[in-house]
Amino acid sequence: MEALSHNDIGDFLAVAGDFLNADPVNHSVHLTGLDAALEGRRPAVTLISLHDNGTVVGAATRMQGRPLHVAAMPAAAAPLVAEVLHGQEIDEVSGTRDRVEAFRKAWRTGGREVYSLRLYRLEDLVVPDVPGEPRPATQADDELVTEWWVQFVAELDGLPRGKAETRMRDSRWMSAGHVLWLVDGVPVSWAASTTPVGGVSRVGPVYTPPEHRRNGYAAVVTAAISQWAYGEGADHVVLTADLANPTANSVYQGIGFRAVSDWSEYRWD
Repeated sequence: MEALSHNDIGDFLAVAGDFLNADPVNHSVHLTGLDAALEGRRPAVTLISLHDNGTVVGAATRMQGRPLHVAAMPAAAAPLVAEVLHGQEIDEVSGTRDRVEAFRKAWRTGGREVYSLRLYRLEDLVVPDVPGEPRPATQADDELVTEWWVQFVAELDGLPRGKAETRMRDSRWMSAGHVLWLVDGVPVSWAASTTPVGGVSRVGPVYTPPEHRRNGYAAVVTAAISQWAYGEGADHVVLTADLANPTANSVYQGIGFRAVSDWSEYRWD
C-alpha cells in the first residue's frame, strides 16, 4: 500500500473523489469538510490518498482546527498515514472505531476517548404525534439558536460557558438548515442538519431546554429537520448519537434511524 499527500484539493478530489462518493454515508464527514474547503469556508490542511497496486483504497483528511478524520482509511494503512503526518501536530482523530483505534496506536501513546458514537441512517421515517408545529429558523431566531447551541455544547462536553461559546462558534462553519418546534407559538426545541453533500445530510445538534424535556419534542423536531433535509434533495439522512446517552439512541431509533457503524473520537490533551 502507498500513501500520497496532496497539496491541492482539486488534485486530491480527482484522485480520491470517486472513492469517497461511492460510500457517502460513511464518508459524509470527509465530503462535507471537502465541500467547505472548496467554498473557502474552512481550509483543508491534510489530504492523503491511499493506493494499492494503482487502485485508490482509502483516504484521510483534516480541515483546519478539526480532528484528523479517518473513516475512509483502511485500518491497515494507519502506520503509513502516521508516517506521512510525522512531525505535524495532530491531537485529535475521529472516524469509525476500528480505524481510530488503528491510527491512535500508530500515532502515539496516551490520550483518551472523548466520544463513543453510533452512526445511524434514517430508513422509514415515523413522525411522532406531538403537539405543536415546525418552523424553519430565520435570521430573527439567530440569538435563540446561538444560546441553545451554547447550552447544548456546555451540557454535552461539561464545559464552562466561555469555552462552550468558543466551541459553538467553531462548529458553525458548515452549511446547514435549522428547524424550531413551536407549541402555542413558543419555541421549545431545535434541530439542525447539514445541507446535502454527496446526497447525504447529517443531523445535529438537536437540543431541548431542560424545562421542555420528556414531551417528545426532540423526536418530533428531529423528524422535522429530516423532512427538511429530504426537501433539500438528500438521498440519505444520518446522525451520530452518544452511546453514553441511551435515551437519545432510543429516541432516534423510535423515529426510524437504524445503526450503520460505531464511531470514536480520540484526543491527546
